[in-house]
Amino acid sequence: MGEAQSKSERQADVSISRRNAIVNAVEYASPAVVNISTTRTTTVNVSPFFDDFWAPFFDFPFQVPQRRTLHGLGSGVIFDQKGYVITNQHVIERADSITVLLSDGREASAEVAGEDFLTDLAVLKIDMPELKAIELGNAEDLLIGEWAIAIGHPFATMVEDASPTVTVGVVSATGRSLKTEDRLYRNLIQTDASINPGNSGGGLVNLYGQLIGINTAIYSTSGGSQGVGFAIPVNVVQKVVDQLVTYGAVIPPEIGIEPQDLTQRLVEALDLEEGIGVLVAGVKRGSPAEAAGFRRRDVIEAIDQKPISNSETFWAITRLLREDQVKTFRVLRDGKRKDLRLRIRELQWSYAVPGWGITIEQLNQQQTEKYTQRGVLVTKIQPRGTLAERGLKRGDLIYRINSLKVNSLEDFKRIINQLQRPQQISLYFQRDSKRWELSDLIIR
Repeated sequence: MGEAQSKSERQADVSISRRNAIVNAVEYASPAVVNISTTRTTTVNVSPFFDDFWAPFFDFPFQVPQRRTLHGLGSGVIFDQKGYVITNQHVIERADSITVLLSDGREASAEVAGEDFLTDLAVLKIDMPELKAIELGNAEDLLIGEWAIAIGHPFATMVEDASPTVTVGVVSATGRSLKTEDRLYRNLIQTDASINPGNSGGGLVNLYGQLIGINTAIYSTSGGSQGVGFAIPVNVVQKVVDQLVTYGAVIPPEIGIEPQDLTQRLVEALDLEEGIGVLVAGVKRGSPAEAAGFRRRDVIEAIDQKPISNSETFWAITRLLREDQVKTFRVLRDGKRKDLRLRIRELQWSYAVPGWGITIEQLNQQQTEKYTQRGVLVTKIQPRGTLAERGLKRGDLIYRINSLKVNSLEDFKRIINQLQRPQQISLYFQRDSKRWELSDLIIR
């Protein structure tokens, strides 16, 4: 029999086995993962005589407004040594102040460099030296079953140790779509690594410690992890972040197609076999769509072989296209299928608002320096229109509708499209250095 292994030799063997690929990946990526804490002040009506406990049971006729401060927690990832931090848009939504805590214990206040509601991504900017940026991986060649490591900072302000929290799982699936109350997430990475609410905005990394996704959505009835977590692929993140850093918002391309969902009545009227795709309800003159040969009543079934089920998926795919990109559209026309190649020529910088009598424009980089906040610029206004008569002028910056922030043309469109007509709204705008409100506007 051979000699028994000594205690020191056994400890050495264990030490070697403990330092595996997961440990190395965590040590490599963790310095780039941060905690994000937010505060937001809101006003609620409360009874001056009774505690909030009784509010669900009694309708108190006399109430007074009371200001309250709400606190939020999330995670983020440093992706640039200049101080840019990626997180989820819902983590910083409506925040009055944002604080970033690094894994080494340093702390800094953050400004929002840009945010995109539809992809649920935001970019923060902090001013701090010697930052460790995450290394970007590739989410397009992921293998189902390969290791996935979720790194977040859910408890950084609650415990003395500022180091991140790590959970490990595998890539369960790719290309997942998830519909929530107000967003459609597309092409998500699904993982069984536990992703709890405080991990939202943190990083999903591979065994090399490279970022493959931003942790974002959780399918859970209890509010915690139930073995199904999701992350936005890094390839999508890169496209969105590039625009958020440059423009402060996602600028969609000018395509020239007016898509319309196929209802059962339209399917029967057009004599379609099945209601798959979106109807081309209109083609803008001089647009890339007209140049590509699109016609009214065409049915778009796929873009680059990716199925189009409704107008929501149409916009989700096309909004991130850039100049000079060429896409192949599979269309159904008069019972026959054909492919149309569309080349993107330019981005959509302006929008004539139907029924409002105004044209608005996305701020460019030079214009952003002139204003103290983001918004959309009024570039044209009908002299005798309702808004002109109420005092709105060319050069005003619209930054809010009711309580909803307007950071981009897409925000403006999304907000007004969700309004039930007729509806009374308040419009907030900036002129020079002063802020104004147009209240009691009727939108029909």
